Amino acid sequence: MSDKIKADINAARQTICSAISDWTQTYYSYGDPIPTVVNGAVTGCLKQSLLTKGERINKIIRPVILAAPSSTEEIETLKKLKGHSELTLKDIENLTDAVRSKLGKITDKAQNLSPSETIVQKKIIAAIGTIQTADIALRQLHHAASEVIANSQSKRVKKQGPPKNEVAHTVAYEFSCLYFDITQMLPTYADGPSGPSGKVSPKLTQLFEKLAISADIRRPLEAAIDRIEKERK
Repeated sequence: MSDKIKADINAARQTICSAISDWTQTYYSYGDPIPTVVNGAVTGCLKQSLLTKGERINKIIRPVILAAPSSTEEIETLKKLKGHSELTLKDIENLTDAVRSKLGKITDKAQNLSPSETIVQKKIIAAIGTIQTADIALRQLHHAASEVIANSQSKRVKKQGPPKNEVAHTVAYEFSCLYFDITQMLPTYADGPSGPSGKVSPKLTQLFEKLAISADIRRPLEAAIDRIEKERK
């Protein structure tokens, strides 16, 4: 990912944070719990955990990240990750049963020191076993890294990613879902002589600009509104 795209993504995050501040009439900073409001009054927060901080915002901009080819530096990091994971997997395979038992006993005790927000993850790891979980996770990381490298190289050859309309529609949909989940109100498309107006249209326009999405917001936003209306009935 180029420095320009990274800068665009950071600017987009700030635009979304600004939108949340406007919708909730509070000061919102990236990573904070996202407030929910009814009739202008804060009623609570959207659910999030230590592992999902910022996920609702990142979900909005993820289509742009996925569409961008990885930089040479990122590819080199992924290649190193593949190499390290291969070595670690071999080391895990070479562990004796005695060592596995000792490691398992210690890691089971260590789970009690983990943050309370990770209780579900701890239960899953305990059920599978720490070593087995690590083995599965490393194999998945290795596979994912290989796929990202291959896809990025393919994009460089083809000089293209997903259709722009697909990215625009996904960004508009996730942004609109966030507005709905915060306010329990459907977004609306609003445009006037001086440009987009209302709670959603101006911020979505800014978001498209920050993410260098050249599409007009109208069709993606109207499609998002229609989809949310059908999903939430």
